[in-house]
Amino acid sequence: MTASCVDGTECDQDGAADGTCTFPLVACINATGSADCSPGTLAAPPTVRPTTSPAAQALASALAALDPAGHACTAPGVPVPLKVGLPGIKAFTARMKASAVSGGLRDSDKLALTCQPNPTPPSFAGAVQPILTAKCALPSCHSGPSPSAGQNLEAANAYAESVGVTSINDPHLMRVQPGSIKKSYLARKVLGQGIGPTSRMPQGCPAVIPPVPACLTDAEVFTILSWIQGGAPNN
Repeated sequence: MTASCVDGTECDQDGAADGTCTFPLVACINATGSADCSPGTLAAPPTVRPTTSPAAQALASALAALDPAGHACTAPGVPVPLKVGLPGIKAFTARMKASAVSGGLRDSDKLALTCQPNPTPPSFAGAVQPILTAKCALPSCHSGPSPSAGQNLEAANAYAESVGVTSINDPHLMRVQPGSIKKSYLARKVLGQGIGPTSRMPQGCPAVIPPVPACLTDAEVFTILSWIQGGAPNN
């Protein structure tokens, strides 16, 4: 079985462009009524390989919760994350093999689930600025007349002081280079990659417990990166 989905569209179960496509996949055991299947009872819960795959782990966990002695189906939902990092946000295919044994016979099914990035970037005013306001534009950080690194991230200043502006910490990079995560210092700061001795944004993350201010969630990091890769529009 092969399937492809664009993050945040109708095929994505959660309907949100958040970096993960949740496929509405249902897996059933001890199914009957098919010409090539006969009633049986599984000797053990099905296995899903590779065990290192988060998608395979989620499916295996759902199957393990079923009673192998009866007919049952998992709740719909197998998450497949996009590939996210400095090179950019890219499609990712989770390849899995589910196997079950009944009556001494083994049945195996192969799955290939591909999550595609959503080409529509999030709104700066509606999605990105609220994150900056809550987590970055704070006293003694990126706010006020003397903000950290000379970058004010309050609503009235954030866009103008970020997009197309050279980074003070790394003059070879723009704070935000529209269309390029790798060439945007802000992207590096929220990822905590390629920033030398400086700390990840927000300051103190992830070492401080509890962090002050609160660290960015994976979804918040993805929103910022998706906006940058989508051209950093001012909308």
